[in-house]
Amino acid sequence: MFNVRRPQSLRLQAVDQIRHAIVTGQMEPGSLHSEQAVASRMGISRTPVREALLQLTHEGLVEFVPHRGARVRDFDPVHLSHVFELRAAMESYCAACLARKHTADMVTKLEHELDRQLSIIKRDDGLAWVIANMDFHILLVSSLNNNLFDEAMPPLASHTMRIGYRMNARKERMKESHQEHSEIVKAIRNGDEEKARALTASHLYVTAILMKQLFSDLGDDLRKKNPDIGRRKSARTSL
Repeated sequence: MFNVRRPQSLRLQAVDQIRHAIVTGQMEPGSLHSEQAVASRMGISRTPVREALLQLTHEGLVEFVPHRGARVRDFDPVHLSHVFELRAAMESYCAACLARKHTADMVTKLEHELDRQLSIIKRDDGLAWVIANMDFHILLVSSLNNNLFDEAMPPLASHTMRIGYRMNARKERMKESHQEHSEIVKAIRNGDEEKARALTASHLYVTAILMKQLFSDLGDDLRKKNPDIGRRKSARTSL
């Protein structure tokens, strides 16, 4: 599961790899992990692991259970709705800014991501799509060179990708999303700020609606396996 490289900060490695394990489902929702067990698997001391888990607690991916360790948090539809609200506000702003002051190199990078997505669609690789889709959005934000936006994006991406890995993307939706991405890039290339802003907000709104349905399907599946879930979480039903 883990592959530690010494030259990089051990804390950053621990954050990246534990986050990846949670997002991809290797560390399942509700599972409990002691700091020592994680540290042993990574071949490092407990200190960087504890620091990593503290950061992931702030990101909403884990929660500490006194005297037991860290528990991977369950999917939270309310939190996910907030994620998409923030992403829509931030990314639509970034798209508008890029339309106003884009460079040819920036547009080329975005178009390269579109080509990469198209190759993934052709081979119908839903898991690769989860990564490529988010890479496009991260590039959209990072192209603005705003450090605060760059720092905000990884936690938002983690929550989005987490349910994406759980509910593999349909090829038809991948095609639709690719088209939506293409229209955003076209608006940026043409310098149309308002269109770039509107298209980005609309794209994320549609994605949020689809995520709501995916979350509902996931909840139905879990409730079939454990009827108590519905009674415990009946108040948390909207995305």
